[in-house]
Amino acid sequence: QMDCFAQYGFLANDCKTIFCKAIHLEEQIIDLGYDFKDLLFQTETGEIAPKVWDIFLYKLLQDNDFEAANQFYVACKTDDEETKQQYHDYYFPYTLQELKNHVYSILGEVDQLTMKAQSYDLETHPRVPVIVAHNDLVRDTFVMTQQLLESMG
Repeated sequence: QMDCFAQYGFLANDCKTIFCKAIHLEEQIIDLGYDFKDLLFQTETGEIAPKVWDIFLYKLLQDNDFEAANQFYVACKTDDEETKQQYHDYYFPYTLQELKNHVYSILGEVDQLTMKAQSYDLETHPRVPVIVAHNDLVRDTFVMTQQLLESMG
């Protein structure tokens, strides 16, 4: 299930997931062989797909511990869940903080985009309500994700 808006340019009301918007981690996504459709937040709960945690941790390791990054990369590529989990457990507070920062920044962007969209004339920009509806879905989902992350520490 791809991000409905990105795929079709309109919003399906039964959109169950949206892309986590981690465009800045495209290099890590490609490195790990992941696809945007793996990197989702659930729109009804804010729940975070496991591979989202992977890309944030991988970037963190690349920036701080080259050797650990390589080992985590191998664990991801070979589906070594046990090793992956050890890394996730050990670095959890740092990965959590990175994800929180990302969610906060997207929430700020979405609010700005919505305000900008709402300033357009509907006569010349008839798609504004669709864009605003998409932004609302993103904001509502990211708020739930933010609450989940806050509850984790």
